[in-house]
Amino acid sequence: IVDQIKYQFRNGGMYIKLLYLNTAIFILFGVFITVFKLMLWDTSQINSFKDILSLYSKPSELITHPWGIFTYMFMHHDFWHLFGNMIILFFIGRLFEDSLGSKRMLSTYIIGGIFGALVHLLATNGFPLLRINGYPVTLGASASVMAIFSAIGFYSPNREIHLFGVVKIRLIVITVIYLLLDFLRLSSLDNVAHFAHLGGALWGFIFVYNLKKGKDISSWFDKLISRLTQFLKPRKKIKIVFKKKKKSTYSSNQRNTPPRDDYKYNEDKKKRQEKI
Repeated sequence: IVDQIKYQFRNGGMYIKLLYLNTAIFILFGVFITVFKLMLWDTSQINSFKDILSLYSKPSELITHPWGIFTYMFMHHDFWHLFGNMIILFFIGRLFEDSLGSKRMLSTYIIGGIFGALVHLLATNGFPLLRINGYPVTLGASASVMAIFSAIGFYSPNREIHLFGVVKIRLIVITVIYLLLDFLRLSSLDNVAHFAHLGGALWGFIFVYNLKKGKDISSWFDKLISRLTQFLKPRKKIKIVFKKKKKSTYSSNQRNTPPRDDYKYNEDKKKRQEKI
């Protein structure tokens, strides 16, 4: 099983790597919580650490936890939260990567998650209805997944897929349905970051809209990742070898033997030439 996981991680697409990363982080926290419960330790420390990596909506808390804009997109509340996001990422991510490539897959996931976080922060602090909800912390890959979903939906709107293996439906129809469901629940205080979902989807649309015009607005991110990869890539140590130069036979013999006549010199020269 371990060999299969390693093989899939090395040879699978970027969506597989992101799926594995999200799952590994979830399992890691789950292992710690299980051990803490078995030892009758206080699990609130684990949950507090989980909150530290989440997205804070309150400005005073966001200032002290700015990294949450990035780390929240790899955290999940429970198994079903993880499962829902990863099952969509698995099917939609493969469609995206087949059409737009693995580099754009990573950039859409990361930038879409950040864009979704910014929209969520603006909405949470801008609408009075959301402010009375007490600024709950936000976590999950939903905004990033919706960015990928929206991007491939608007990039290949007429592409047909088989829903549940039975119903044939165009990709744009499913994309619009998902967006509409989030839009209709914007005013519900269900502790789901619907604005983050729509923010991620908005980035997916903006990205594809510009891409179809011949402009890749995420290329700067691809260059940044390439430079970072080159910087972190282990460098091979340069090994310097000093080699002593061998003394020529002629020079050695010339110092150790008396001067030769012309006949002997010409004979030696002929032998050297034949050897060469």
